[in-house]
This record gives sequence, C-alpha cells and structure tokens, in this order.
Amino acid sequence: MKTPQPPSSTAQSLTKKLSLYFNAIALLIGILVFALSQAGLYWLEDEINKRNLQQTADFSVDQFQQGASSPLIIGPNILAYDSVQTLPKQFQQLSQYPIGYNDEITDDIAHDLFFHHSSFILEGETRPLFLTMEAEKVELSSDEWRYINFASLAIMILLYLAFDFAISKLSKRLVQPVNQLSQQLKSAQRETSFSVPEGSALEFTELSNSLNKYRNQNELLIKQEQSFAKYASHELRTPLTVILGATKLLDKSDKPEFQLRQRARIAKATADMQHTIEALLSLVKQEQTRENSTSRKLVEKEIKQILDEVSPLAKYKHLKVELKIFAEPDIQPSPPVLRMLLINLLQNAINASDSGIITLEVWQSCIKVLDQGRGLNDSEQSKDGHGLGLLIVDALCERYGWQLMLTSGEESGCIAKLTFPNTSETRASD
Repeated sequence: MKTPQPPSSTAQSLTKKLSLYFNAIALLIGILVFALSQAGLYWLEDEINKRNLQQTADFSVDQFQQGASSPLIIGPNILAYDSVQTLPKQFQQLSQYPIGYNDEITDDIAHDLFFHHSSFILEGETRPLFLTMEAEKVELSSDEWRYINFASLAIMILLYLAFDFAISKLSKRLVQPVNQLSQQLKSAQRETSFSVPEGSALEFTELSNSLNKYRNQNELLIKQEQSFAKYASHELRTPLTVILGATKLLDKSDKPEFQLRQRARIAKATADMQHTIEALLSLVKQEQTRENSTSRKLVEKEIKQILDEVSPLAKYKHLKVELKIFAEPDIQPSPPVLRMLLINLLQNAINASDSGIITLEVWQSCIKVLDQGRGLNDSEQSKDGHGLGLLIVDALCERYGWQLMLTSGEESGCIAKLTFPNTSETRASD
C-alpha cells in the first residue's frame, strides 16, 4: 500500500517559509553579534586599563629612583607603592600576588581594583612596586552601559526590520510571478493573456510569453479540429443521405429506367464518399516518405471530371467555368486528394460569386482558381474565413509540401493559388 504523499507547498506558503527561515537566521545573527559586541567591549575596556597600568610602571620606577616618597600619586586614578608597609591595610594581602601580575581583582580583598605587581632596584636593593587603580573611576558606569546596550539593541532591531523588509520584498518578487501565472492558469477566463508583474525577472516574462504562444497554438488546433470534424461530417453525410434516399426510391417503382437512375445515384454517392474517406485518411497515413517519393502526371481528363462535379452548382448560380491548361505537371497527391483540393477551391469560388466566370488554370508549378466574386476582406483572410474546406486544403498542402495562397484579383474577385514543387526537376537534380 502506497503511503499518501503530503500536500505540496503553495507559492504563498513558500513565501512565508522563506521569510520565516531568513528571519530566524537574522535573529540568531543579531543575538550573536550583540553578545560578541558586549563581550568585546568588556574585554577592550579591561585591556586598555591594564595596558595603561603596565605603561605607568616605568614612570613610577623613575620617580622612586629620583627620591619620590610612597605612596606616589600618578594622575587622577593611579597610586604607586614601593613597599608593603605603605600599602593601605585593606590592600595588605595584595602583596601575596606574584611578581608580574597585572589584572583586575574582583574578590573580597579588593573589589573592582586594577592591580600591578613588579619590582625595581633602588640603591642596590630590590624593592617591590605596587600600582593600584580603582575600576569605578576608569570603567563605564551602569548608566553608560545601559545607554550603550540600548543603542546597540536599537541598531540591531532597525537592521533586523530592514533585513526582514528586504527579504519579504525579494521573496515576493521571486514568488509573485509564479503565483500570478498559477492563478491565471486556474482562471476560467481563457480570453485573458498570461502576464507577470512589472519589473519581474526576464525569465518570468519569457515564460508568460511562451504560455501565451502555446495557448494560442492550442486554441488554433482546437478550432482546426472542430472545423475538420464539421467539414468531414458534412462531406460524409451528403452522400449517405443520397444513398438512403435512392435506396428508398428503389422500392417505389419497378421501371428499369427509374431503378437504373437510382442505382447510378447510389454508385456516384458511394464513389464520392470513398474519395472523401481516402483524402481524409491520407492526412494520417504513416507511409508519408514512401507516398511522397512517388509522382504521377496530371492529365486533362482528371481535371475535367472534377469540373463536372461542380458544374451543377455553377449552372444553378448562372456561372461559367473555364479550364486553361498550360502544362501537365508531375504531382504527388492521389486523385481523391487532388479532387478534394480542387473541389473545395472551386466551391468556395462559386459560393463567393454571383456572376462572371470561374477559371481554373493549370501551370507547371501551380494551379490557380480565379473568380470574379466579392473578393477577400479583412474577415476572410484567415484559413477558416473563406470556408471550412480551406482548413482541409491547408492540411493537405502541408502534408505534400504544397503552399496555398489567397490573394485579391486585379479588378475584383479572388485568386486561390496552389504552388507545388516540380517533381520532374527534383528527380533530375537527384
């Protein structure tokens, strides 16, 4: 049995955790710095006083050697003694400290007293040297230490708040773009584009641009799939309706001519359905390399058969369809695929025309369908704006390396141009 995974952290909780971690580190660093600074101040204060006492010893020796009497007052705080007898009674026990002692005494003998013990020679006799300095007179008072501690704490708190503010801003700036993109992904308003706050890192901006690009591509593919399904449904339902209708009509009459006509309608509808299915299946064939390597000659008979299929619609709209063959090119698409390509272009041209002539031109490297209809406008420039069939045409062209271009005619109408590579020249160059 699998152990359930704990819920993942969100961007908001990650920001709080990041801020908490850095605040804890900042607080720990503040406490350590405060403790070290206090210990350093205490040490520095004692060290300065001890060195001052040590340097005063040489001056005291010179004064005693010149005949000064004990005790010798040096400055406002230091007293020098050259014998144990001259020491005050409360400091008599200080003579027990070894020679070379130079430190602060905090015991019951002399509370808070800096004491120095050494020796010097006077008239051939070794004599002791005692230096005393009251700590209260040279050290900071309790009030002064209180002010220093207050100032240190105030500085530490200000630095902590500044550090906390900087970390909060930085963490939000790093996490906010991700959080905003996540909210936009969850949003039901799909028409809004992805965006990040102004001033975000370049990588977040590139990420939002990529998401917008992929969303647009995804929406375009969805629209193409929907249009493809609508077109395929329409193209398959039409011959099915004809077959069902003709089948029912066969039972209505026993006349051979009537039944022969219905059977012809069924055969034509079946052929049309077969051609449509073969053309649509060619979009998903796996043998693309092998199919693309074969070519065939496009002959006039094949083109006329295609024109015969759209001629009833053209006659119904009182349009004339002309065929101009300037060459018989080598092409790769099979007859069903070419039929679907040209029928879609011809039907679009007929539907967009109210009068005039529909011209189909065949060249060595392209096929053109020219009409004298309403032409292109801004809403019809896209592949799905001039008929759902053009989506199929565009997909088939991409399948065989062809190119579809829709342009406006010189005076009126539209020109649909299918450009394809010259297969014969390609094989010759190989």
